[in-house]
Amino acid sequence: MKFWILLIAGAVSPFLFVSTLPSSTVLWLLLVSAATALVPACRIYCVAPLCFLLATLSINERLSERLPPEHNGSVHTLNGIIASLPDRRGDVVRFRFRPERAAKYIPSLLSVSWYADRFGDNERVNGIPPLRAGQRWRLQLELRTPRGRVNFHGVDAERWYFANGIGARALVKKGDNELLAGPDVFDLQHWREKVLAKMSDVAGEAPAFRVLAALAIADRRNLSKHDRNILAATGTGHLLAISGLHIGLAAALGFYTGRLGLLFMTLGFRQGVGVVLPWVTAWLAALSYSALSGFGVSTQRALIMLTVATLVVLTRRSIHPLQAWLVALALVLIADPFAPLRAGFWFSFCCVAVLIMLFVPRHGAVPAWRRVLLAQAGISLVMAPLGMYWFQQASLPGLVANLVAIPVVSVLVVPMILLALPLMWLPGSLAVYLLNAAGHVSAWLLLFLDGLGQMQPAFFSATRSPGLLAVVIAMFGAVLLMLPRGIPGRFLGLLLFLPLMWPAKPWLDEGHAYIDMLDVGQGLAVLLTTQNFQLLYDTGPGNGILGEGGWNLVDNTIRPMITASGRHPDVIVASHADLDHAGGLQGLLNTYRDARFIGSFPEQRPGIEPCIAPREWVGGNLVLTILHPSSGLPYLGNRSSCVLSVRGPGLGILLGGDIDEAVERRLASRGLARHDVLVAPHHGSSSSSSRVLIEAVQPVLALVSAAADNRYAFPHGDVLARYAAADVPVLNTAQCGGLRIIADGRGGIKVRFARRVHKAIWRYPADGSCNLP
Repeated sequence: MKFWILLIAGAVSPFLFVSTLPSSTVLWLLLVSAATALVPACRIYCVAPLCFLLATLSINERLSERLPPEHNGSVHTLNGIIASLPDRRGDVVRFRFRPERAAKYIPSLLSVSWYADRFGDNERVNGIPPLRAGQRWRLQLELRTPRGRVNFHGVDAERWYFANGIGARALVKKGDNELLAGPDVFDLQHWREKVLAKMSDVAGEAPAFRVLAALAIADRRNLSKHDRNILAATGTGHLLAISGLHIGLAAALGFYTGRLGLLFMTLGFRQGVGVVLPWVTAWLAALSYSALSGFGVSTQRALIMLTVATLVVLTRRSIHPLQAWLVALALVLIADPFAPLRAGFWFSFCCVAVLIMLFVPRHGAVPAWRRVLLAQAGISLVMAPLGMYWFQQASLPGLVANLVAIPVVSVLVVPMILLALPLMWLPGSLAVYLLNAAGHVSAWLLLFLDGLGQMQPAFFSATRSPGLLAVVIAMFGAVLLMLPRGIPGRFLGLLLFLPLMWPAKPWLDEGHAYIDMLDVGQGLAVLLTTQNFQLLYDTGPGNGILGEGGWNLVDNTIRPMITASGRHPDVIVASHADLDHAGGLQGLLNTYRDARFIGSFPEQRPGIEPCIAPREWVGGNLVLTILHPSSGLPYLGNRSSCVLSVRGPGLGILLGGDIDEAVERRLASRGLARHDVLVAPHHGSSSSSSRVLIEAVQPVLALVSAAADNRYAFPHGDVLARYAAADVPVLNTAQCGGLRIIADGRGGIKVRFARRVHKAIWRYPADGSCNLP
């Protein structure tokens, strides 16, 4: 058992560092470790170093496969295979593409977006042909580095790209885009899509068909946002992620199919394979289901553990469940060294560890209802800290929801789907009845879970992200609580949950302020927080649609930052109607109903006060003044942006949306005062940030919110030159990630950069300009 523990420790530990050793150094150290391992007394102690070094080599290899920055924006004609199920949403189809025999620097896996109508460089791509998994295409692709938005809190897209081996993003351009060949007969993704198409033909009108697709082939593309919110609020998302429960059911079906097959064999043959055949058919059924699901991490874990159990039975050997768990964990790491970067890895193995702890040491008969209740309670306790760490969310009704949902899914829904999968290729309508019945049960279950989800307190839906130490302490507390009755002090484990529940610390003294310019790509969102007041200026990009078909950065970026502050916004301002500034407004209106909303729009919107100058009010120790637009002016788009001046002890910040030089001159002519921090209007466009504005404001610092390598080339060179001529440093979210300005109330300013604070092996480093004290 020591061997497996050391192997796991060595394989996981490289991800705890923010950089890796050079591959040449690693190779020399591998030789030294291998030579040391030749000494029998030292052999066991070389396991962890060897695994650490091998994992480091894998990390270095993946880093080298990413698109080099100097080739960012380059256009190539590439032949390759569609390596995933194409995901169509609105006017865009996204899929993974595996190029064939390309230039050395071309990554081996691309994340491709093909837009139906895309303007860029005076080119237009009209329409999207039918795309199928496994097809071989020749595509004209513009390659981009797999950079993501980086903030002090929120989703880490760069980790996702790295963990999945995606070396570049790509846009399909107008040009030589041609289907070369259909899918290969042995292509796994092609067969997954074929099974889905057959299911759709047989029972595409079944209620909750999207749930059936998720449970049959792990296709969650068509789950609605509302579905995902229900699953998150009730802690039942794991039921639609094919894992041990589902693989176990497939194995059970295969086992009894093998037992049934024995009835048709002669007695002599039955005696020879009576033990072997059911276990082999069980393993083959589990393997087939795992393949249909795409071999996710939780699926790999379940299949490996089943493989270990099968070998134990067939070889008539005995193995402790804990050792089987360690072997499965180690083999998953060998198969996929980057599994620790995915939440599913930790959730999957922690769940099994809880079950082993609860039931393996206990002796005596335990009633079935008590076993179920004990298992779900233990899993809920352990998963709560993990959920808060990975997703900033926990589920209060999760215990009740799972007590109902797990039996329904495991006893009714999944068995009917597994039976229907082979039957739907045969004549007859039994598969239709089975899939429709499973759909009806799934629809009723979603209604029940939706009702429970309404009981989820807002605090649990958006918790602050606890530190790793607090998570470990809370999980240890959960372990204490799960100890058998009679062990003294086990209820002290409740105290170990207190660091998780402790409110966000009041890290701001009176007079201090944080100005967070969030990295929202091509858009704007600025969060200003003091000890007793919070302002959000602009709501980031989005499409302005609430519900299905809508997207914004509220849940993934803005809300995690607000939650981490320990406050709710007092005032939310939308500078104007452009969707890169007001794209998340509807989501924020629904989330922060008690906030005061102000905006500049062509027509008045319910619940939003018009932004009209002159207007002034006090928020905490800050004075907020609307400088533009004046009453009586028509709405003129960018020129009607709500210009807000925020002043306090030792702090002044000017927020101007997308105003241009004409508005800047108007403001200067009316006596625009000096401000310490200037948010560069219109993302650094040459039509803004005029010399008149810079001379009037006399900023200490200018902030630019722009996407990396954006198609507008913001900020423009002449703008940067104007700021440089005035000796004003310019910080850009595209280069530094989220920007945090810390004002001490006495005129002192410090700057923090998200890309520097949250360094990681997979993280693109901050630019050299991100080096202010």
